[in-house]
Amino acid sequence: MLLGMAQLFSKNGLSIPVMLTEQINDTSDYPDVVEFLQPVKLEGTLKNENETFVFEAKGNTEVNLRCDRCLAPVRKELCFEIKERFAHTGRGNEETETFSGDQIDLADFVRRGILCALPMKVLCSDHCKGLCPVCGKNLNEGLCECDTTYIDPRFESLRTLFNVDEEV
Repeated sequence: MLLGMAQLFSKNGLSIPVMLTEQINDTSDYPDVVEFLQPVKLEGTLKNENETFVFEAKGNTEVNLRCDRCLAPVRKELCFEIKERFAHTGRGNEETETFSGDQIDLADFVRRGILCALPMKVLCSDHCKGLCPVCGKNLNEGLCECDTTYIDPRFESLRTLFNVDEEV
C-alpha cells in the first residue's frame, strides 16, 4: 500500500483524507494462521505538521482463522488502527519514521496492525470439544472409540494429591 505525499509538501497544516484498499494474497507473514477473505481497507487522514506527516487511520478486513481446539475455520472481522508520524530521511527523530521520495509504503504498518488485532485465542464455539489426543478425530462431530484413561506414570503421584478415584 503506497501513500502519495507530494500534495502535502510545503503546505503546513494541510490535511487530506486517505482511503486505500488492497487485497493481500501473499500470506507468508502469517503462515498457516490467516486466510484473507476481503481486501484490507484503510480510512483516515494525512496531515502536514511542520514537515512532519501524521497519518491516522482505521483499517478492517475479514479473515479465516483456525480454532485453537479443533482446527476448524473461524471467520472473524479484524479492526485495527494505525497512528504514525513520518519525516523525510535526515529530519527524523526517535518518534518518527523516515521516508524518502514522495511515497510511503504502508505495508509494514498494516501488517503490524493486523498482527496486533489477531485474537490470542480463537474458538469456533464456547463449547468446542477439540480433537481426540489419541486419534485426532474432531470430537464436535462425535465420540471416538479411543481409550483416554491412560495416565502417564510420571503424573500418577498427582492422582493421590487430588484424591481422584481409579475410575476416570
